[in-house]
Amino acid sequence: MSRVLPRYRELVEAGELQPDAEQEAAAMRLNTLASHLEAVPKKGSILWRALGRQPEAPRGVYLWGGVGRGKSMLMDLLFECVDIRRKRRVHFHEFMLEVHARLNEERKKDTQDPVVAVADALAEDIRLLAFDEMVVNNPADAMILSRLFTEMMRHGLAIVATSNRVPGDLYKDGLNRQLFLPFIALIETKMDVLALNGPVDYRLDRLGSMQTWLVPNGPDATQQLSAAFFRL
Repeated sequence: MSRVLPRYRELVEAGELQPDAEQEAAAMRLNTLASHLEAVPKKGSILWRALGRQPEAPRGVYLWGGVGRGKSMLMDLLFECVDIRRKRRVHFHEFMLEVHARLNEERKKDTQDPVVAVADALAEDIRLLAFDEMVVNNPADAMILSRLFTEMMRHGLAIVATSNRVPGDLYKDGLNRQLFLPFIALIETKMDVLALNGPVDYRLDRLGSMQTWLVPNGPDATQQLSAAFFRL
């Protein structure tokens, strides 16, 4: 049994987290995903070879909502608890910079389809890819995301993403947005879209009555700032 949901409930019981119905529902869904990933035989094992094909990608999860609602916390919980080796958690912007660098290398080699080559390489090393803070404001990113994600999923790669925006608002008013719409459709078809958009910003709640305007700069201000970051 996966540990995502039990661990979430332990944190609530310990007072580390406040009870939140949307968070618990998301933890339950992530627990199901973790169980699915843990049940697939390890790559290269006898059972894996006996399948005779690449395991089908499980449905991914897209968590969206305002800041401080627990999206990144739940993603971290999944990443910590899921008992698989081939997993990666990365900030979305950092990942896209890496993808463009890989695409440039493939173009230098005159690869017939650089996007497919990059997706193949990523799927070779990763079974779970967790993106934090998905936001699309770059036309170059927008044009390749649908094909890249489609190819990664074809290889059985599971994707979890957090964002402040509902999928339909990604790349809103962007240049040639109609070319980006297949990516939105892919998210809505292949991933479970869950809202974490309650009234409480838990990051501000954790700060409580702590000062957030610290002047003048000096040892006392540094100590108070460190305490605030630790509480967050």
